[in-house]
Amino acid sequence: MADAILDALEARGGRCLVGIPDPAFLALFQRAQQRGFTLLSPHHEAAGGFMAEAAARLTGAPVAVALSPGPGVANALPAMACALAEKAPVLFLGGARGALREPQLRGRFQYGDQMAMVAGVVKHAARIEDPKHAIQTIAEALDAALSGTPGPAYLDCAFPAMLGQAETTILPLPTSATPEPQTLAQAAFLLEQARAPMLLVGHGLSTAARAAAASFARRLGCPVVLTPGASALPGLGPQCFPYAFSPVAGEVIARSDLVLAVGTALGETVHFGRRRHWKAGDEARRWIAITADREAPEANRPIDLTLTGEAELTLRLLEQQLPKLNTRVDLPGWQQAEAARVVAWDDAAQAHPAAPIHPARLVSEAMEALPRDALLVRDGGAGVLFQLSRGGTHEGGVLWSRAFAHLGTGLPYAIGALAAERAMGMAPRPAWLLTGDSALLFHGAELETAVRLGLKIVCVVAADHQWGLEAAAYRQQSGEDAPRPGALWSKATRFDRIARGFGAEGIHVEDAADLPAAFAAAQAAQGPVVIHVAVDAQANGRDLPGWGELASWYSDGMAPAR
Repeated sequence: MADAILDALEARGGRCLVGIPDPAFLALFQRAQQRGFTLLSPHHEAAGGFMAEAAARLTGAPVAVALSPGPGVANALPAMACALAEKAPVLFLGGARGALREPQLRGRFQYGDQMAMVAGVVKHAARIEDPKHAIQTIAEALDAALSGTPGPAYLDCAFPAMLGQAETTILPLPTSATPEPQTLAQAAFLLEQARAPMLLVGHGLSTAARAAAASFARRLGCPVVLTPGASALPGLGPQCFPYAFSPVAGEVIARSDLVLAVGTALGETVHFGRRRHWKAGDEARRWIAITADREAPEANRPIDLTLTGEAELTLRLLEQQLPKLNTRVDLPGWQQAEAARVVAWDDAAQAHPAAPIHPARLVSEAMEALPRDALLVRDGGAGVLFQLSRGGTHEGGVLWSRAFAHLGTGLPYAIGALAAERAMGMAPRPAWLLTGDSALLFHGAELETAVRLGLKIVCVVAADHQWGLEAAAYRQQSGEDAPRPGALWSKATRFDRIARGFGAEGIHVEDAADLPAAFAAAQAAQGPVVIHVAVDAQANGRDLPGWGELASWYSDGMAPAR
């Protein structure tokens, strides 16, 4: 049975197994190690699911997560929900009690209705009772996870089935969907006619698809607008502009007469492609969408032409058909304006006093120190708003729970992403995690996992000893001096000391003048480093930039406008 699971994964490009070894899956872990799979063993099932999500999003290949029966499956439910929202092809394998032969008996040990638990947080769920049917069931689950809009699948693996021998039948793999030639020709014609086309890039692109998008945008010579959470295209950073948080992106959109959208479902964080920043010129603007799920973008706004297919292949096929272009856009002017905006933001941030450290100054210093090739991982609430407001583009890639906004994913994301790149034989590089203290406390135990694996993760913690966004909400609703019940916690917590307890390096910074030296020391270290940065708690809840943008992400009016 173990080889049946690994064979199916490997046939679809997956070479990674995550989980806490459970008796039901010991053979699976042993065979995975023997076959050279990358193994990740976390300290919590949810963290393991987040690691798998990051690896799957980065590579586009499926990742398997093995779960103990009962509490293991229950612990992983947040990760399943996040993988569903972030569109990651993760296969969750739940150890399960065998068929209940005496259903009238009560008080069963380590038992729950796991199929009912996962309903609503996975794309596909099935149960394996008989190993004779395992091959078909595993293949169907993986193909469901990878087809259309990617997402998680779940298999309830009964103990007797896991101990049995699966059939050796080899099932054919599904072929990648590609647009019809006439549809590609229509898209090329629309691009030829456009005078001011733009590329709208979402966060749903693997590394390979980002490279294809960069090649396409370079050939088209058009501006690229990045949705919140999207990564700048490699080698094309100055040609990319962050949606909503940059006025320059607003000018690009207002000027555009055609949008090619890829890797985005046009959700609330981009105002469905029709509200707020899109209103200017919307009636005359044409839309082309590249999507594996035709209904996703069209559910939120009319699309003139949909190219249904896998993003990387579709972009490369379309690039081959690009004719002579007639674009008339001021790309150099926009690039200069955006660069000047970022410089002005940094200058304003540097004008804050060195102590206590203003979060804007921390973000400015961190982004200046961030190596160009590093993977940037975001976590937290207030800190992410400062990062989005500062903007700028980072070509090393960005990981963030943009759609589900799940706190605590940052450290597991960094671990899963670097481990996946190692498995792919890519050159080692660091991951920089910019997080808040509240977020890091979700899965801080995974620092041991990072140390054990020897991963180069620089964890920059903005420590204000409070729930930053919640404290800000109290101020908005009740005034500066209003009580903030439930939003404050102990000021005794020191993340640099916690890091050293796990075997990582720890640095404590209270003065902004010491930040450059701290970042340099972290960059020179061999393994994980945690930098505890004592930020101004009042400023972190009071001076939040982009509060109006955050409020506009709730189309039902849940968040208060500032």
